[in-house]
Amino acid sequence: MDHNLYLIHYSPKNLPCGSRIFPSSIRQYFANNYPHPLFHNHYPDGRSIYRNKGAPFQFKVINDEVCILAINQGVDFARSFQWPNIMRISLARNRTAIELELKSKTEKEATFREVDMRCYRSISPYIALNQHKQKAYLSLPAYERRKLIEKGIADHVLTAAKWSGITVNHWIATNLIQVRTRIPIRIKHGLFFVPFEVVFECNTEIPDYIGIGKFVSRGYGTVVKYG
Repeated sequence: MDHNLYLIHYSPKNLPCGSRIFPSSIRQYFANNYPHPLFHNHYPDGRSIYRNKGAPFQFKVINDEVCILAINQGVDFARSFQWPNIMRISLARNRTAIELELKSKTEKEATFREVDMRCYRSISPYIALNQHKQKAYLSLPAYERRKLIEKGIADHVLTAAKWSGITVNHWIATNLIQVRTRIPIRIKHGLFFVPFEVVFECNTEIPDYIGIGKFVSRGYGTVVKYG
């Protein structure tokens, strides 16, 4: 099978103490400097480029390290694209300019094959519910809340496989080990979502650093193997 994931890693050279890099700043850098539709997530006529395919790029910041994950249709482009050796960006709040240095480019293969139950955890906020389901979630007892999140994880793993170009032929089973509710996140003006921190088992091989749930192109829902 051809590789269907491509991970680009940048590291900050001069990040001031107490400062943070936001995935939105990385997305904006490429949207401003490179007019390719894959970085803008839409064609010039406004049509979505990934309505049924998933975003070709997921922009993430993990422990102050920048990771850009190309998926499926984004992989061929990522291979041929001349990734800048140095990116100069401004931090969102104080506009301090920092430099990010290209560290590595790695091709990966996502299979989403059936395996014995393995443990995974989210390393960025997992947005599991749309606004409609958020309202229903708050009215449920604790046990049913857990079952709703557990089912959502299975559905989102299936979606991540689809976006990676993989057809899953087995039943995706999940076991939610731990879930913590975090402070609501504002995605855009007037639009807030409740994020979760989760640890779960799954009978499916999930590639490290792929996103599950909503707004994965913005870095949410990134998961890795745990333990």
